[in-house]
Amino acid sequence: GPQRETPARPSPSPGCPLLSGAAQPSGVRVHAHALGSGRRSAGAMPKPGTPARPEVSPNGPGTLRIAWSVPEDADPEITATTVKVRIVGSQRFQNYDHSTGKLVNKGGGTVPAETSEILLWGCEEGIAYEAIIAVMNGDGWSDMSAPSLPGCIGELKSRAKPQRPGPPKLDAVASGRLRVTWTLPEACPPIEASQVQITEVSTGLTLLVDATNGKLISTGRTTFGASRTECNINGATDGVEYVAAVCCRNAEGFGEYSIPSDSVANPLADTSGMQLVLHQGPSTEIPIMEPLGQGQMKVRWLLPVGAKSTMVKLRRVGDNNWYLCGGAAVTAPESEVTASGLEDGIEYESMIAFLISGRWCMESGISKPTCIGHKKLPSIPDAPKEPRILVDQAQGGVKVKWTVFSAVPQLTGCHIKVRPVGCRTWQYVHPINWKLTDKEGDPVPVTNLENPVLGLTPGVRYEAQVAFRNKLGAGPYSASSDPACIGRPTPKLMRCQNCFNDFDLQHSEYTKAPEAFWCPHCRFRRMDPFNAVIEPYGLLLCHILVRGTMSFSLDLPDIKQWRKDDQAVFMRMCKVDSDTCASIWPKKLTFEANGAEVFAIKEPEEGHIRRDVPMNISAGLKPGINTINITVEDDFLQSYVMSLVRTQSMTAQMIAATTPNLSEEDALARIMGLLEDTWAGSVDSEDEEEITCVISNKLKLRCPLSFERCTIPVRGEQCQHLQCFGLQAYLESNMKMRALNNRWTCPVCSCVLRPQDLRVDSYVEKVLSETPEHIDEVLIMQDGNYRCIEDFPMDQAYVEKEKAAKEAAAREAEARTADDVEVTEMYTTIADGDDKGEKRKAAQQHTSVQKTLTKRQRARMQRSLEVAEGEENSD
Repeated sequence: GPQRETPARPSPSPGCPLLSGAAQPSGVRVHAHALGSGRRSAGAMPKPGTPARPEVSPNGPGTLRIAWSVPEDADPEITATTVKVRIVGSQRFQNYDHSTGKLVNKGGGTVPAETSEILLWGCEEGIAYEAIIAVMNGDGWSDMSAPSLPGCIGELKSRAKPQRPGPPKLDAVASGRLRVTWTLPEACPPIEASQVQITEVSTGLTLLVDATNGKLISTGRTTFGASRTECNINGATDGVEYVAAVCCRNAEGFGEYSIPSDSVANPLADTSGMQLVLHQGPSTEIPIMEPLGQGQMKVRWLLPVGAKSTMVKLRRVGDNNWYLCGGAAVTAPESEVTASGLEDGIEYESMIAFLISGRWCMESGISKPTCIGHKKLPSIPDAPKEPRILVDQAQGGVKVKWTVFSAVPQLTGCHIKVRPVGCRTWQYVHPINWKLTDKEGDPVPVTNLENPVLGLTPGVRYEAQVAFRNKLGAGPYSASSDPACIGRPTPKLMRCQNCFNDFDLQHSEYTKAPEAFWCPHCRFRRMDPFNAVIEPYGLLLCHILVRGTMSFSLDLPDIKQWRKDDQAVFMRMCKVDSDTCASIWPKKLTFEANGAEVFAIKEPEEGHIRRDVPMNISAGLKPGINTINITVEDDFLQSYVMSLVRTQSMTAQMIAATTPNLSEEDALARIMGLLEDTWAGSVDSEDEEEITCVISNKLKLRCPLSFERCTIPVRGEQCQHLQCFGLQAYLESNMKMRALNNRWTCPVCSCVLRPQDLRVDSYVEKVLSETPEHIDEVLIMQDGNYRCIEDFPMDQAYVEKEKAAKEAAAREAEARTADDVEVTEMYTTIADGDDKGEKRKAAQQHTSVQKTLTKRQRARMQRSLEVAEGEENSD
């Protein structure tokens, strides 16, 4: 292909007074100051700073306006400005000549310092240009500015690489000298340079022409300016045939080489003064083959005297059979023919025979092997392109079709494997009966290009892969084909327990409990409450993966307005076989929008855990049609489901405002229901092996997250505990948590608790409003009232009431156990001035020996004491 040159770094024009001497490292500025003097030393003052990027805008037909700001703080002051302009994508800038207002390749006058705006003439319409500037003062030139934003006159034209030029003309000028002339094709952007390639016909050696001295070289400065359409070649060998080809370059890159010119050779003079040509090209004995590219190759020869037709035969190197090139003989005086349909990288050889005096004779020798492009080395076949599954719906038949390619050695067979989409195991096609087997057998003939498959189940979607084999072995399998099904696919419906709609699992599997199934639509909506899906049309796309690559178009005409409204588009992913709303990415994923990569998910390093969070793709989208390409790599793609959702950013305050309230009556009823087992039961039961879990009637008023009294007490709708926690503290702690999948866990019982499951407890709100700030706990009584538990000594009246209640309980216990004597220890939670919040033992000695109370009986007795105290307080 064409040799690409290293782009030249932008520099001030040669016509400007540049700094001379040794070059300084890029980006390094040297400031020299006289020590202790406070002023710069002579000849060591700093050059100006880098100016800001200029602005480019249209200013009428063929004219661009370029404006910039001159730095005012430069010392010494700015004296001149140089301007350089290029087509966007080009490798080189052109200098602006202030005297003519046009671009020149070399030189060009600078712009005076007082001027900060110019008009550039001679620009083409529909082409985007960009400009850079540099300023100068008495100390030298500044660094070049950053390129401006592109400017264009009119509507942008479509850009493409240059077309292939016409065949150049090659002439022999003198001994060792040749001349090449060519014409430039039309192109957008316009042609910037040309490159000339010279090939020796006999050896196939290809060289380039040096643009400075015309010598033949393999690398160097080999491009001619756009104004050059002719060049002289020096150092050509006399008596050797040459052909020339030309390619052109614009801002998009090099185009293809032209068709080679006619061959030319300088004659070689012998000792007798006669001019001879050492013909190393085609002859009547051996033809010459020249590759043209795109599956074509030219065969040339010399016609002997009396020949009426020429038969040209062609074959791959190593084959036994010859093929007639063109399908018929070539009639004289034609001495060349073009063979088409050849494969790149495969060597071909040819031979010829002539029709003389009505007989085919003078069969030549075999030509030198030639290939198009780089020669392929012997190896096992590469992975083929994914096959296609063809379904005959009328007869219920299925065929797998593939495309062959060239390989060395040649392909000998094809292995086919098929499986239902979503299944982890493959089955192989038998080469004789075409049914599926569990083991890989012999390949089918690769030349068939398709093969039937029998025994497939209607209503099931299948995918296929193929692999080719040659003498060296079997190559890797291709990517999976697009799914195909005999008839309509059979739906696999599962009832969602959140929206109660039926969801088609398609090819995926769900192995969890059916009563825990949530459809992917509901899970994507609940995944991130701080980026809530806008209803009802916020779910833009939802798709269960089938293949590793996916391409589609997304029309977003209002994406700009969405950004203004603090809305975004996220990509979310999860597994179908899951009963949580966790965000899960596959091993690797690449998301591209409009040809540019938006984000990429990489496989975590060994020993590291990756945080899988939804990705915001709004920055990579544009208004209108967006072309999306997604590439996924994972061991089992079919278990993933992806979605694109339109979301609204939510704060903790916004979510708190939408949290529903539970009325005081309903909240109290719920608390009584939770304490039902606490109030119920008989203290006479002595079955120690029976264990009943009961909830304490003690209600803590401090939030377990902030350790302060709750402001807005909330509890989960399904939580089975009395304690509440602060709504604001809960939301803010989850917002600050980076691990998305670890959010939304109840701080009391650790169950999953999302904002939709929260309920504000109005009864606890009432308790908080009616109790002093120093109260941290209250006891819920059986009648629905509450009693404060204080951390300081109680008054005498309360102590006396409590003492009377204990004595009544003691007498009741003594009456039940009058037969025995024992020492019974009773525990009560009574505030004490010396030991705050500690449990105090109240030991009661009885003169009779009593049967030991069980743990449950002691708990019942304690609750009886608390109930008695509550009744005395109410009196």
